[in-house]
Amino acid sequence: MNETRPGLASSFDALLSRLARDEPAQLGYERLRRRLTQFFRLHLPVEAEDLADIALDRLARRLQEGTEVEHTQRYALGVARLVLLEARTRHAKQQLAEQDPGWSEVPDAEETLGLETTIAALGACLDQLGTRARSLILAYYGDDGARRIQIRQQLAADLGSSLNALRNRALRLRETLERCVRDKLKTVSQFT
Repeated sequence: MNETRPGLASSFDALLSRLARDEPAQLGYERLRRRLTQFFRLHLPVEAEDLADIALDRLARRLQEGTEVEHTQRYALGVARLVLLEARTRHAKQQLAEQDPGWSEVPDAEETLGLETTIAALGACLDQLGTRARSLILAYYGDDGARRIQIRQQLAADLGSSLNALRNRALRLRETLERCVRDKLKTVSQFT
């Protein structure tokens, strides 16, 4: 947590507040950071300090978002495992790139054209839904984490329906969109 980013202070405060439930916050933070560093030293010793900071940043953000964490140490270890998995994946990609100079994650022109075509088809299909349905589907799938839950609860309240009814409605709209996009892509592929 060495660098300062927007929202970092408040997420760091959330972490310290959570750690202060069991012991003095600074002591709890140092103990947790030391455990995470030891965990990462077992797997990726060179990056242990940096990965521990990344795991602590993510834990702090989850706490700030309102995630209920019963056992902070266990939850932090779960976050650390995910960070380790990401780091290993990144290393594997780097090794692959070093072994095969022709390998690249940069999409080629054909992939880019396919993605642009798909996005254009999705835009056209969203326009066909109508204003209310389009607003609903974009709001329903538009955010992540705790914010997504809040938005969905508000949508259900605004529509005067239950979350389950909202979920079913969004699912039907999504299926309609998927069919529309597939049909448009079939039409495009016929002309190319």
